[in-house]
Amino acid sequence: MIFLGSKLSPSTSIAIAMKTLAEFQSQPKNSRFKIISLSSLVLIVVVVLFAVNQSEQAQATIDAKNIYIGQVKYGELIRDVRAPGNLVPNEKQWLSARTNARVVKRILLPGAQVDPNNVILVLESPDLVQQHKRAQLDLKVARAQLHALVEQQKTALQEQKASVKLLEIEKKQAIQDLSAKQKLHAEKVIPDYQYEEAVLRREQLTRQLEIEQFRLQRLPALQESLLNVEEARIAQLELQVELLTDQVDSLQVKAGMGGILQSVSVEVGQQVTMGTQLAEVASQKNLKAELRIQEGQVKDIQIGQSVIIDTRRSKIQGSVSRIDPAVVNGTVTVDVILPAQLPTEARPDLRVEGRVEIERLENVLLVDKPANWRQSSNAFLFKLEDETVAVKTPVTFGASSVSSVQLLTGINAGEKVILSDLSQYESVDKLDIY
Repeated sequence: MIFLGSKLSPSTSIAIAMKTLAEFQSQPKNSRFKIISLSSLVLIVVVVLFAVNQSEQAQATIDAKNIYIGQVKYGELIRDVRAPGNLVPNEKQWLSARTNARVVKRILLPGAQVDPNNVILVLESPDLVQQHKRAQLDLKVARAQLHALVEQQKTALQEQKASVKLLEIEKKQAIQDLSAKQKLHAEKVIPDYQYEEAVLRREQLTRQLEIEQFRLQRLPALQESLLNVEEARIAQLELQVELLTDQVDSLQVKAGMGGILQSVSVEVGQQVTMGTQLAEVASQKNLKAELRIQEGQVKDIQIGQSVIIDTRRSKIQGSVSRIDPAVVNGTVTVDVILPAQLPTEARPDLRVEGRVEIERLENVLLVDKPANWRQSSNAFLFKLEDETVAVKTPVTFGASSVSSVQLLTGINAGEKVILSDLSQYESVDKLDIY
């Protein structure tokens, strides 16, 4: 008799089926035993096929050369976010045309190291040079006219003082003459009209002296006003000459700061207008890093977090200084402040990789990230029972870093697991390793 619960090998089941079939063929037709035997035969075939299929699904074999094995251990887990970026200058300036001109010479090319006085481009503007010369001549004439005015005013002041002094003498003589004629008139020696002329003369000189004294008193103020007008005109001309001088000097386009010549935007022979951008210079000493972090990862980034900037030759310690509020093409720009002393290869626009430290976990259970690892709390790993057998084991993942993942449950420290991609064995519970 056959039991459904019995554990029969496929070969044994097939043998029983063959024996039953022989018995079935030896029995008379339409006998009850033949019907029972036929039913038993069908049932045995079904059991055999199911057993074979289950055996194939529950267990598989794999070559030890095709798998990577990792050991679970306690250690430090650093959660971080990695992102590409560039070194960017904190200080840079665009050099623009100060006047309409034409480019006649290009001295330096992009990438050159420059000092503030290094000439990058040479421009020419004949009209500007002519205006500059004319303004210089006008200023020279105005200064000469001012000098002549000062001398004229000195002479006029001396003449006015002399006039007042002369009138004072004449008035004094008129008073003396009137005093003498007054006595003679009283003695009837001279007629009335001579006495009256003396009186009128004194009054006339007195009035004239008062006028000239008033003029003398007001003359310095008047002269000062005239000087102020001339000096203002000269100041205006000086400002015009200074402006034109700066514009003429700007025809020699200088770097203006030390650093790297980033770009030159014009060609020789090109006509430029005032305000046209000519070149860009960036400081090589004061640099920051701009990282482009995926929108989904930026939620963990905070100001002040530690950052390691990798230049491929050196690693630079920095910290997050700014998080751009805007999302551009699925990424957010994060600024990283860097120390003043940078490696020699550091320069503007250098491609770098940044690693932002989000969290540091001490003494946690770790394993290297499996090949097919995805961000999920629950999963399965194949744990090695010995060197030849691995059993599918449910595990719970915790925090993860770039290379490691935290294990919360399922596997203990010291145990080994298969880390290779075993997605083709999802339906398998056990692996035989050969």
